[in-house]
Amino acid sequence: MSASNMTVEVEYLRDFLADELGSYTNVKIQTVLPSTTQRSLDLVQDYDPQSSDVHTRYGVRVRTGAREFFFPVSWVHDKQMQLIQDQARDAREYLEWKGGKID
Repeated sequence: MSASNMTVEVEYLRDFLADELGSYTNVKIQTVLPSTTQRSLDLVQDYDPQSSDVHTRYGVRVRTGAREFFFPVSWVHDKQMQLIQDQARDAREYLEWKGGKID
């Protein structure tokens, strides 16, 4: 995914989370941008077709092995930094519990 497809808010979230969680092993930080794919009638779908937010999620996903944390870009738009910090703290606590800190 090229940086030109991302907004400043998504880049901010990605950079913030890289700073917060970059010292842990087994952490993957991925941007999630809206998909432009169309539902195909002849292919097996890998998502719930009843869900209305399948192709509209926008933010950053942090995978920590068995757990996944999603940080929606709306938290940045709505200036809800406390939600971002709280969820980053939850991810950090989980990683410390798993013992994945790099010294």
